[in-house]
Amino acid sequence: MVRPKNSPVPGDGSSDQAGDPAGASETPAAPSDDGAGGSAGKGRSRSRRDFLRLGGLTAAGAVVGGGAGAAAGYALGQHNGFAEALDDYGALAPRHAPGFDHIVVVMGENRSFDNLLGYLYTKENLPEGKDFEGLDFGEYYNELDGVRYDAHVYEGPTDQIMTWPDPDPGEMYPHVNTQLYNVINPGENADLYDGGFQPPYNHPEDGQEPTMSGFVTDYQVNLMRLKHGKEPSEDERKRIMGSFSPEMLPTVSTLAREFAVFDHWFCAVPSQTFCNRTFFNASTSHGFVTNHEGGDYDKWLNAPKSPTIFNRLEDAGLTWKVYFDELQMVSFTGVLHAPVLERFWRTEHFGTMDDFYADVEHGELPAYSFIEPRMIYNHNDFHPPFGARRESDVDGSDIINSAYSDVRAGDDLVHDIYDAIRTSKSTKGSNAINTLLLVTFDEHGGTYDHVVPPKATPPDDSGTGEMGFEFDRLGCRVPAIAVSAYTRKGTIVNDQMHHGSVIATLTRLHGLRPLTRRDATANDLFQIINLDKPRHPSDWPVTTSLYTPPNPEAKPPHPAHAHAGKPLTPPAQGLLGLLLARYGLPEDQEPQTFIDAYNLLHKHGKGLFGAPDED
Repeated sequence: MVRPKNSPVPGDGSSDQAGDPAGASETPAAPSDDGAGGSAGKGRSRSRRDFLRLGGLTAAGAVVGGGAGAAAGYALGQHNGFAEALDDYGALAPRHAPGFDHIVVVMGENRSFDNLLGYLYTKENLPEGKDFEGLDFGEYYNELDGVRYDAHVYEGPTDQIMTWPDPDPGEMYPHVNTQLYNVINPGENADLYDGGFQPPYNHPEDGQEPTMSGFVTDYQVNLMRLKHGKEPSEDERKRIMGSFSPEMLPTVSTLAREFAVFDHWFCAVPSQTFCNRTFFNASTSHGFVTNHEGGDYDKWLNAPKSPTIFNRLEDAGLTWKVYFDELQMVSFTGVLHAPVLERFWRTEHFGTMDDFYADVEHGELPAYSFIEPRMIYNHNDFHPPFGARRESDVDGSDIINSAYSDVRAGDDLVHDIYDAIRTSKSTKGSNAINTLLLVTFDEHGGTYDHVVPPKATPPDDSGTGEMGFEFDRLGCRVPAIAVSAYTRKGTIVNDQMHHGSVIATLTRLHGLRPLTRRDATANDLFQIINLDKPRHPSDWPVTTSLYTPPNPEAKPPHPAHAHAGKPLTPPAQGLLGLLLARYGLPEDQEPQTFIDAYNLLHKHGKGLFGAPDED
C-alpha cells in the first residue's frame, strides 16, 4: 500500500543526463591492447571500439534509455582537454576518451533496494532537479489483520539490527507472488509447517496487478513455518518493513552518493538465487524459477548448454575471470554454469580474492571480472540470517537458530574492493581511471520494496516454465551502484535497468552478439559516463567500514569449527547441493550445517578450481 509522489516512468528517458542514442553496425570490434583483450587481434585499430565506448552505442534494434548516449555529447573534440590534464595526473593519465576498459561486478545476496538504499536521499538532501524513488517521498506500508506496518529505519541494539530481518524471509517464487500480490492460493499455502507449496503457487489471477502489499503476510507465513504454527508478534512482523539508514552502511551509501545509483534496477526473475545469478551471466535460467524444486539440483547440471557472457568473451579472444573466497574453495558461478564453464575450472579464469587484489595492484584485471562474496561460512554476502528451529539448551522450548550474518561484513567487502580499485595505479592495463565497478544484488530475498516490477521481454520462445511462470515480468528492485572516474558525483539513473544490463554493456562495448532477447533489449551502463575529464582518484572518497570482527588481533578458528552447528543459507545449501549432485557418493548426506559444509568441501571440492600451479 503506497501514497507516492509523482515519479518518472522507468525507461521514459527521465534519467538525469540528456542525450540521444546512436546506432552502430554489428561488426565485431577489435580487442583492446591494454590488457582487457586476449591474444586475438593485437595490433589492430582501436578507433571503432573506442567510438563505441565513447558514445555508448548499441547494436541495431536495441532499446536504450534516454541517458544512454550521454557520452556522445562529449564526442571526439575533447581530446585536447585530456592532453591539458596529463601533467596533473602523473602516471594515471586520462583515457584518450571518456569510458572504461574493464568491468568489475560484485554481487551480494538477498537485499531489496528499499532495504539497503531506500533512505539514501530524503526531501532534505536530494540534489536540486533530481528524482529519487525512495521511501522518504511517500507513505509506504503493508497491513495485516487491521494493523498497519509502516516502512521504517531499523531501531534497536546495533549488533542485533545489523542482522535483520532475522530470520530470513521467504524467497521462492510462491513467496514472492504473495509479497507482490498479497495472494495465497490455495489457502493451504499459508500453512507451510504442514507441507510444501501447492499449485498454482500463489499465482495471481489473470490481469491482476502487483500492489506490493503482501510482504507482512508472507513474512507471517514464513515465521509460522519456523515456529511450527505459533503466531508471531507484531514486533517480529514489522522487521520485514525495515531498512538500513545510510549511516549504518557507510561504504555502500557513500559510493551511491559520490558516484551513480540506479533506482530502477530490477532482478531478472521474481524468485531466488540460482535463477537470478544464472540470468545475470547467461540471460536465461533455462525455464527454472527455483533452486532445487522440480528436479533437485541435477536440473542445473543437466541444463541446455546455453552460452554465458564468459563464453562470448572467450570466443572473441577477450579476457574474463571469476573470483571467489578462498574459504569457499569452489566457485558458485562455475558450478552453476557447469555445462559450459566446467572446461575452464582448472584455468586462470577462476581465482581467489587474493588473486583479485593482486590483479588489481598489478594492472592485470580482465575485461570482465565477476566477484562472488563468501556465501557458506561467516557470510560477507549481505544475506539475512537463515534460521532453523531447534530445541533450547535451557528449557527445551523451540528457538530459531540462525547462522551469524551481518550486513556490515558485506559493507566491509565492498570497501576492500573499492579501495583496491581506487588506489590502483598501473601505467599499463587496468587502473582506477579505466575500471568500472558495479555493486549489485542477485534478488530482493523477500525484503520489502515499494516499486512494482515492470513487464519483461521473455528470453526466448520456450513458453511457460517451472511453476507456470512465463518470464514476462521482472523481479523486485535491487541495489545497484556504479563507480567510475568518469561519473559525476550525485548521479541518479532513473531509467529501467535489469540483470541483462551488464551483458548488454559488454556485448555492445566489444561488438559481440547478444545472448537472448532479454539482454538484446536491455539498457546499458554507458549512461553513467557523464564527465569529459576523469575525477582523479586522490579526490575520490575514502570509505570506512564499521565492521570489526571479534578479537581482530588473534587468528580466528575456522568458522566451520567455531560455529559448527549453525545452519546453511539457501545459497550455501544450493552450492553444496550442486557439488553433491555432480560428485557425491551414495553415502553422502545433504549438508545442513557449517561443519557439514566443511566436510563436504574438503571431500569433493578441493582442487576443482584455479590454475594448476596455484595448488
